[in-house]
Amino acid sequence: MVFKLKEGQRLEKLKLRAEDRADITILSAYLQDAVTIMGDITYQHKGRRFVMMLNRYVWENRCPETGDAILREGQDIAQNINMACCRIRTGLHFDDVLKINSQNITVTTKDKPLELLSIEAYETEKKTFHVDFIFSGDGIIRLECEIISAHMQDIGTPWPAKCHPEHDILDDLQDENR
Repeated sequence: MVFKLKEGQRLEKLKLRAEDRADITILSAYLQDAVTIMGDITYQHKGRRFVMMLNRYVWENRCPETGDAILREGQDIAQNINMACCRIRTGLHFDDVLKINSQNITVTTKDKPLELLSIEAYETEKKTFHVDFIFSGDGIIRLECEIISAHMQDIGTPWPAKCHPEHDILDDLQDENR
């Protein structure tokens, strides 16, 4: 099954801002399965800014109810399948970052791929916020932020990607339900 956009509708590049934990949950959903490398991650100490470039899987090209590809009306699957399964270069930055820690990530290996699984945020006893970037392989980058102030923006043109990133845990859950 395919969900079709009506004439004149189109999918826009994302430009999002996060100012609280609920907003971080939304960023996390859009950035799930994004891929980056340490060479695309930096902390600008003087400006207290954490910056990351990612190759984001474009989840919004799928119908949220069914997971089926969203196609333009009047075009067939063959014409649009690459756009239904694509990635786009995305910039993400956090301001007011006081400190950064990492665990199970080799920060000196600049070209090793890191797959982002989720982003979580919570308030600390010191009334600052921890923002955790959780990567496959148990890797974590933790930001300690004075406040939550993040911006995400798609950059450039999407390119074809392998459809729907897969996770073993989802396969295991499906096997258990059979």
